[in-house]
Amino acid sequence: MGETASTPSPEAGRSAGTVLAVGGLVAAGKSHVARALAERSRGVRLEADRVRDDLLGATAGEPVHEAHWGRSFARGFEDEIYAELLRRAEAQLAAGRAVVLDGCFARAHQRLAARAAARAHGREFLFLECRVPQEVARARLAARDAEAPRPGSGWGWQAIYDDLAERFEPVTELAVREHVVVRSEGPVGDVLAPVEARLSAPAGRGAGSADARVVCFDCWNTLLVEENWDVAQRLRIDELLEAGREAGSPATREEAEGAYHRAWTRHLELWRAGEASGAREIAGWSLEALGLADPHPALEHLVRSFEEASHSSRVSALEGARETLAALERAGVPCALVCDTGLTPGRVVRRHLEREGLLGALAVQAFSDEVGAPKPDARAFTAALEPLGARSERALHVGDLRRTDVAGARALGITSIRLRQTHDDTSPLPDADHVVTSHAELLGLLGDLGVLG
Repeated sequence: MGETASTPSPEAGRSAGTVLAVGGLVAAGKSHVARALAERSRGVRLEADRVRDDLLGATAGEPVHEAHWGRSFARGFEDEIYAELLRRAEAQLAAGRAVVLDGCFARAHQRLAARAAARAHGREFLFLECRVPQEVARARLAARDAEAPRPGSGWGWQAIYDDLAERFEPVTELAVREHVVVRSEGPVGDVLAPVEARLSAPAGRGAGSADARVVCFDCWNTLLVEENWDVAQRLRIDELLEAGREAGSPATREEAEGAYHRAWTRHLELWRAGEASGAREIAGWSLEALGLADPHPALEHLVRSFEEASHSSRVSALEGARETLAALERAGVPCALVCDTGLTPGRVVRRHLEREGLLGALAVQAFSDEVGAPKPDARAFTAALEPLGARSERALHVGDLRRTDVAGARALGITSIRLRQTHDDTSPLPDADHVVTSHAELLGLLGDLGVLG
């Protein structure tokens, strides 16, 4: 049921004047949601999968031929698919029909192109990002692979999911009114409730209102804690030893440890000076200390190993963090993340947050490796507040460090709250407006401040 059309009727509501793009990872229930929205808006549902099959010459409803399977997910071909999808959408928009776009929309330029098409025809635009818990997605993918195995291709559904998750670009390019995250594993009525609320809300109200209260959170030692950090560090040194051997410059473990720790110290010094650096820089400095100053293929493997090493340690949500975010979500208070990244980049931190059930409540995530500046730089905080349309004096920021979280928030007039649940920063720097010892105490404070009503 890829492209059925009807003229929208008045009772279809504002959705008839809005181009709806439904995206997210594989097995997130996008097509189920898109189909329901198309029926409710009496519009046309256009599927990226259908476009792909047409471009490959596949028969509708039949699996893509093995020879085309890998190509059909190549990035260059992916852009061809979305260009054709939007060409078909423009034809429907020109005819005055409501349009629902059904695809992953993993990259910012794909979403921006869909928005541009909507605006060119005088329509509003809304991107629905579908999410399900990872275990739900994995079970669905396993069922797909069992139903249509592709032996030897390397492109089973699990591999496709992992590839897409790796390169899914966070939605930072759209205004808050143009993006809504839905948990799509439940009954369709529950799934569509926040979408319909967004469509029916008057422009300029709700989460995007400058009068809305917003709560920002630091990540490490505020929402997440890495309990076995030394395990990840040992793994990174192991990978550095392997990279040296791969590059023809073997080193002793003592040499590798020295090179790594010097690189890590350099990263910390830059961070304290307000300059962003991460796994790529630390890996490059480490290899350089082992006598590999020129770029080498070993660098790329080492960067990825450094970035992913936190998965080898125990990363978990702080006690009470889920309850805090859930209470704010129930109260309609938008939440944002302002996170300094080091060896673990934003794309990996998002996976930790998703696994721990925290990501869906964070409407905006501002990571220093994506913003280009760590806290206390004002850019780190404005990257979180601006998409929500929030004024700094209406915002609160919760974090554990005086130098970054407290100082950065206070400089912008943001109410600062220091959480000392797992780390008590006793440095001789100005303290926060409020200090709490746990998430339970934080909830009480938010109530006292009127944030939770």
